[in-house]
This record gives sequence, structure tokens and C-alpha cells, in this order.
Amino acid sequence: MVKIMKTYIDDFDKVLGGGVPEKNVILLAGSAGTGKTTLAMQFLCGACANTEDSTMFLTLNEQDMKLVDYFQQFSFFKKEWVEKNRIILVDVRTAIPSDNPSKAVFRSEDVLSFIYEQLDRYKPKRLVIDSVSAICKRFDDPDHVRKFLFDLGNLLLFKECTAVLISEVEPGERKYSNFGVEEFICDGIIYLSHVDKNYRLKKTLQVVKMRGCKHSEEQFMMNIDEAGIRLLKLMEN
Repeated sequence: MVKIMKTYIDDFDKVLGGGVPEKNVILLAGSAGTGKTTLAMQFLCGACANTEDSTMFLTLNEQDMKLVDYFQQFSFFKKEWVEKNRIILVDVRTAIPSDNPSKAVFRSEDVLSFIYEQLDRYKPKRLVIDSVSAICKRFDDPDHVRKFLFDLGNLLLFKECTAVLISEVEPGERKYSNFGVEEFICDGIIYLSHVDKNYRLKKTLQVVKMRGCKHSEEQFMMNIDEAGIRLLKLMEN
């Protein structure tokens, strides 16, 4: 029987039919400004507020303190969770010594080894990688992307970690990945986008697939306020 893990985002759990199956690898895809990082962080914070599970946010896009400062505007986030290693913030750029970390080029095997070491050390139950797109674009050999993504999927399965892989896609394109591989290593796909409503951009969320649970296939309006994510049927907004 599939064991369900609550996201503790009430509206989202209803859409998912209770939550996400434990140990699933989920692709969270969307263009800039659609709320990917906020949704992913609230998924981790839900565990901190309601369980004893450790969590990890592995990033290439943001500096640790900049990320903490940003999320302090939300009531679902507590800085003490970071200070007490309930949310372990890990910067992938620390894996590769460089005089210019913001422009460092990675070897795929080094990044995979680094992720393995972090999972082995901290043993998080929930993991976010923000973003898998940005990491793969830094590889010294683009031909290694496919193997890296399949190896990453196998690693997450071996470590029995429920993971959210953020995928950055171009606006206006109904696609979920940059390399055409990510969706095939993932058990679930959540797609965030914008729609034009009364000359204003509105955020939307749709669960494209989620292996192991009966989820809604509707597209929902997604509002983000001080309390976090709130979902509404499109006709209600």
C-alpha cells in the first residue's frame, strides 16, 4: 500500500487526494515568477511544523542568507528551523572550489557525489533541488546531462527521499523540462504557469501526473500571500 506524505499545504493536499506518495521524485516546472521556490519551501516547512523529519534545500540560485531573509515575510517559515538544521540549506557551488563560484563549471560526477554526501550525512526525508535546470546548464560537458539525471533519480530512490526537483522553463511554452529527460525520471509533475486575466498575470497550478495517488487534473488559480499558497478553482477568481 502506498504511504502518503502530507505537504501540509491544505488546498494542495486536497488537490493531490491527501498528499504525495512517500519516496516519490516530483518535477516542479514553471517559468520565472510562478511560485516554484515558495511552493517548494512551504513543502519543507510543513514537515518542520508537523513532524520530526529533517529536510534539505539544495540550491544553486540563491545565497543562504538571502533565501532566509526572503522567506521571513511568510508565516509558515521560521528562521530557527534553519539555525537548528531542521531545514538544511546547501549551496551546490561549495562542491566545486572556484575563484568565481557564480560562474563555476561543474563536472557532473562531482555534483552527484556531493549530493550523495549531503544525503548520507543529514538523511533528510524531504529534499528540494532549486534548480536541476541551473545545475545541468553548468556542466562542462552537455552530453553528461542525461546520465546525470538518470543517476540522480536512482540515487534518490536508493536514499528513500521524497524529492522536489525544480525545473525552469520558458514562459508561454507548455513544456516541463529543458533536456527532455527530467519528466521520465520523476514520479510526478506539477506545472506552474501564468494566465492573463483582466490584463493581469495570474499564477496557476496543475498536477500533470502523480504516480500512486488519485489527484485532480484541473488547473487551479494559485494565490500567494503572507500565509503561503492558496488554491482556487479558475471560475472562482
